[in-house]
Amino acid sequence: MPISTPYGGQNRVKLSRKEYFVWGGITLGIVLTMFLLVFELPHFNNTFELAKMFLLTTILATGTSIFIIFRIKHTFKDAVDGIRVSLITYIGLIGLFFLFAHFINRNITPGQTRTETYPFLQHQLYRASDSELVSEHTFITHIQVKNDMKRLVSRGPLYNEISENQTVTIPVKTGILGFKVAKVY
Repeated sequence: MPISTPYGGQNRVKLSRKEYFVWGGITLGIVLTMFLLVFELPHFNNTFELAKMFLLTTILATGTSIFIIFRIKHTFKDAVDGIRVSLITYIGLIGLFFLFAHFINRNITPGQTRTETYPFLQHQLYRASDSELVSEHTFITHIQVKNDMKRLVSRGPLYNEISENQTVTIPVKTGILGFKVAKVY
């Protein structure tokens, strides 16, 4: 006869088939969101007006989270649980909305890639190793966009012999949400 232990699984709550599907779907959604973040992270630097995109998605996420929180607030017995779930919902929706807005803007473009000229400020090597070729390094190019400095990240130099105060051409696509993305890799 086996000895029952307090954490041996005999006191665990049995989930229904529907609950397994719901929690499995939530777990799969979180994992897929992490993969999407990993693939979108290198493209954040090459998006113009990224702060404006973040502000707009934060406003949209705030409205959505307020709606969701008021719909589910009556389901909590404890106020601490309600606050905890409300904060997680709010912060999670901000991240999700920003990530999906950036993904949609970068990948769904209504027009063709066109070249635009910008004043060139600086070009520098980000990482260097003696064993790698220069074309395999990450380069940072600083350009001037509407009286602000914009940093573009690329694999390899965009321009070899350009000095400051000259203009450079950058391939740019305007996404479906209206934000420009530099197509430098």
